[in-house]
Amino acid sequence: MTSKTPYWRPDMPDIASLVKFVCLSAFLVLFVFLTDVAIAQSPENPLAPPKASLHWAPDRTCDLLNVAVDLDLDYANLTFTGHATNTMTPLRDSITAVPLHPWMAMEISRVTVDGAEAPYVRNKRDLTITTPPLPKGKTIKIRIDYKLSQEGMQRYVSDSGGWYWIPRDPKDPAHVGFWTTGEPNLNSTWCPTWDYPNDLATSETRTTVPADWTVIGNGILVSNKLSPDGKRRTFDWKMQIPHATYLLSLSGGPYDIKRDRWEGIPLWYAVPKGQGSLIDDNFSDTKEMLTYFSKLLGVRYPWPKYAQTATIDGPAGMENVSATTVGAYNLTSAREGYRRAAKVNSHEVAHQWFGDLVTCKDWGDIWLNESFATYLQALYFFHVRGKDAFEQELDISMMNYLAEARRVKHPLATKLYSAPDDMFGAHAYDKGALILHTLRRQLGDKAFFDGLRLYLSRWQHTPVESAQLCRCMTEATGIDCEPFWDQWIFKPGHPVLDYTWTTTPTGLSLTVKQLQDTSDGTPIYRIPATIGIIAPNGAVSRHPILLSKAEEVFTISTSGTAAAVLLDPDHDFLREIRPLHWSASELPTLLQYAPNCDDRARAMLLALQNRPTDATIQLIADQLRADKKQCPAYRAEWYAPVPVITQLAKLARPELRSLWLEFLDHPDYFRRAAAVDALAALPPDPTTITRLRAMITPKEATLAVISAINALQKWDKTANADVFQRALSIDSQNDAIRKAAQKALS
Repeated sequence: MTSKTPYWRPDMPDIASLVKFVCLSAFLVLFVFLTDVAIAQSPENPLAPPKASLHWAPDRTCDLLNVAVDLDLDYANLTFTGHATNTMTPLRDSITAVPLHPWMAMEISRVTVDGAEAPYVRNKRDLTITTPPLPKGKTIKIRIDYKLSQEGMQRYVSDSGGWYWIPRDPKDPAHVGFWTTGEPNLNSTWCPTWDYPNDLATSETRTTVPADWTVIGNGILVSNKLSPDGKRRTFDWKMQIPHATYLLSLSGGPYDIKRDRWEGIPLWYAVPKGQGSLIDDNFSDTKEMLTYFSKLLGVRYPWPKYAQTATIDGPAGMENVSATTVGAYNLTSAREGYRRAAKVNSHEVAHQWFGDLVTCKDWGDIWLNESFATYLQALYFFHVRGKDAFEQELDISMMNYLAEARRVKHPLATKLYSAPDDMFGAHAYDKGALILHTLRRQLGDKAFFDGLRLYLSRWQHTPVESAQLCRCMTEATGIDCEPFWDQWIFKPGHPVLDYTWTTTPTGLSLTVKQLQDTSDGTPIYRIPATIGIIAPNGAVSRHPILLSKAEEVFTISTSGTAAAVLLDPDHDFLREIRPLHWSASELPTLLQYAPNCDDRARAMLLALQNRPTDATIQLIADQLRADKKQCPAYRAEWYAPVPVITQLAKLARPELRSLWLEFLDHPDYFRRAAAVDALAALPPDPTTITRLRAMITPKEATLAVISAINALQKWDKTANADVFQRALSIDSQNDAIRKAAQKALS
C-alpha cells in the first residue's frame, strides 16, 4: 500500500501548487539537515505505553482454504445483498466453535455449516459459530447470508472502510461505481471471513452490477454473463493461488479498459470512462516493471494476471493480489511531467512479491511488505532513470523518516502498538527502505539478492515474521545477520553523527561522535563506514572505518590536499548528520564533486546564503548549465535544482537571463517552469516576452504554460490578453491552464 503520508501527493489541487510543493519539500530536506532539533517522544505516541499494548496474531481454530463471495449490487439504493462461503478445515480435534469476522454494520440473515443452520454469537466484529464437534482435517463449508446498506454503514461511520461507494455526480454519468480496500483488516466490512494475515486462502468473487459496468477482481476472469433482460451483468473472478484475505478486492463501474500481455500473462489497465487517453501515459511501462523485478529478484511474477485500476476517489495505492487499485488522481498526461504515476505503480508492482507472495504474519512486521516495496521502487528508478534519481528517492525516504522520528520512535518490528494503522508510518516505509539499503551495501549486491531469492522461494504463500528473513539472509550469505537485525530491526532510533577533521603531516585526523539518545533503547551502532576525501581537482578517495563507540578518532594517511571531507560520501547507511557543518571553503568543491547528488544540491543552497560572491553565482550557474546538457527526459522528477533556481532567481541578476532562456527548453518540466519564474523576477525585454508568448501552446509542458501566463500577466496584462484568450482553448488536466488564463483575464 502506498504510504498514507507520502512525500509526493498527486492529488494536489493544481499544477501551481505542485510546483510550490516541490520547492517546499526541497527546503524541508535542507531544514532537516541544517537544524539541530532534539528528537522527543510524543506523549501521544501510539506505539508506546500507555496507549500501546502487545499484539499477537490471533489463534486459529481452522485453516481457511477458500472464500467465495456472491454479491448483488443495488447502486440506486447503495445496498448489496450476498453470501460468503468459507471452506475450512479444523486444526485440532473436537472443535465446536469457529470464529470469523463480519463488520458490525453487516445484517446477517442466516448462517449454515455444511448446509445445516447453525447458531452464532456476535460481538462487535467477531462472529462465533457453534458447530458439532469437528475432527481435525475434516473440510467444512460455512455460508453466511447478509446485506449491507448505506444506512447501516452510516451507523458505523467511525469504523467505516473497506467498501466505498462512488457518489453519483449528475454532471458526469461515469461518476458512479464502487471499490474495496482491505488493509489492514477492512475486507470484513463486505465479506465475512477470517480477516487477519496469518491465514491464506484461494478466493472467488461473483458480482452482479449494471450491464454497462465492468468489475475487476483477483485472479482470472472465469465468466462475464449478461442477464436475460440485458440490464444486469455478473463477473466471476477466481484466484486459485492462496493469498491473505486483506488482498481480496473488487472495483466496479464504467471503465475505459486496455488489455495487453506480458510473457503470456494478461494485463488489464482500467481508468474511469472518458479518461482512456491517459492509459498509455500512466501504464505502458508496467511490462518493464514486471520484467525488471522478475529478473532482479530471480522469481518470476507469480500471479495469473495483473490489473491496474484507477478509480474515482480511490486509495493512493493498494497492492490487491493481481489487481492493484489506485486513485484516479494519480493519472497524469505526459505534459504534466515524465511518468509521474511510475512511483505509485512500481511500488504496488513490487508488492506482488513482498506482501502478496510472502505476507507478514502480524501487522507489527508490516515492514516486510512496505519497506521492500519502497526500496524496490527506488531501485526501479535507478534502473530507468539513473543514479541521481535513485539517490533522490533515498533522500526523500530519509526526510520522511527523520520528520516522523522527531515525533515518535519505535523498533521497525514490534508487537507494541495501539492499532494496526499505527504501524503504517514512515518507519515501515522509509526507515525500512533505508535499512534495506544499509543491509545491501554491507552484504554486497549478489549476497543481498541471493538472500531475497531464498526468502521468496522458501516462504512463498506463507505468513512470515522478521526472523525468517534474517535466517534466509544468513543461510544464503554465510554471514550472521542477527547482529544487524538486533540493532537495526528490533531497536528504535538511528545513528546521529557528528564529525570534525583536521589535517596532519601525513593525512588527516577525523573525530566521529554518535549523539543519539540511548535512554530509550537506541544503541550505539556498529557500522562499517567510509570517509570520502575530495581533492581540489575533484578526485575522491574512499577510506573504510568501523564506527562502534560514542566517540572515536581515526587517523587517515593520504597524499595531497583535502579540499573537502565527507563522512559516508555515498549515503551507504541510514544516518542523521547534524548539524551539517561544511565550511565555506568546502562548498565550491562539494557542489561540484560530492558523489551524491543531494549533497551537491545542498552545497549549492548553502553557497547561495548570505550574499554569495559573483564567482559563486557563476560556478553554480555553470553547474546547472552542465546538468542541462546531460539531463535526459527520464530524470524529469529530480527536484533538487528547482530550489537552487529559485534561490538564484531571488538575486534578480540580469547576467543570468541567458541561462534562464536556455532552460526554457529543459527536458525537466519543473526546471522549465522554474526558469520562467526566474525570468519573471527580471525586468521584461522583447526577447523574453516573445519566448514566453510562444510557450503558450497545447504542446508545451503544463507547468511551463501556467508560469508563462503568470509572468506575462505580471509584466503587461493588457498587451498579452490575446495569448491569455488563446490559452482558454488549451486542454489540460484539471483545466489547470484554462483556470490560469481565466485568472489572468479577470
